Formats: sequence, structure tokens, C-alpha cells
Amino acid sequence: AAHDPRGAHRAVSAAAGAGDPVAEKAVRQVAGAIGRGALSLVDLLDIDLVVLGGPFFTDGVADLYTSEISRIVNDFPTARRLRRVDVERSVLSREAAAVGAASTIFHATFTPRLAGRPAPMRR
Repeated sequence: AAHDPRGAHRAVSAAAGAGDPVAEKAVRQVAGAIGRGALSLVDLLDIDLVVLGGPFFTDGVADLYTSEISRIVNDFPTARRLRRVDVERSVLSREAAAVGAASTIFHATFTPRLAGRPAPMRR
């Protein structure tokens, strides 16, 4: 049988949501990798809010992801931290990617430009 990453993710998420310790550990490991990436962005951009969402961020594992990522971005800053970073779940969940793509298009289309300057080139 072919490998089905989405099916595997659903199975691990369901098991973690049901309290399986091995599945919970796997989800925390993935959340740790995401948290380390988020930490880099928090330090680089000096942000104080990380919003998590998407089709794989399901009810059964949302709290595991949120707590692990929050722990990492708040316990291991490399830049001087003046405030706590909040990690929240998006209300959009499955629609997050579509809304983000649409907002990028709207921003590029409707952002005011200075007269005499060309619009930035799109790639």
C-alpha cells in the first residue's frame, strides 16, 4: 500500500487526542520543531503573538501544539525578551491558508503607491 501522510497524521492525531502516550510524544516532537521555527521568527521580527491554524491543527491535538509551542517561544528566547509571546489557535482553522492567500492578493492590489514609482514586480 502507498504511504498516506494525511492518513498517518489523522491516525496519530486521533490517538494523541485519545491519550495515547506514544502518539502524544510524536505530536510534541512535531510541535517542538514548529516551536523552534516560530522562536526564530519571534526573535527576528520581535512579534508577540503566534497564531496557529490549518487543516492538520485539529481539536484533538490543538492544545498539545499550542502548549508546546508556547513553552518553547517563551522559555528559549535568543533575543532579550521584554514581554511574553502569546500562542493562540486561529478561528479560521481550515480556511487559514485561503484567507492568507487572498489577503496577500488584496494587499498587493490595493496598497497605495507613490506617484512616479513603479509597482513592485511580481514573481
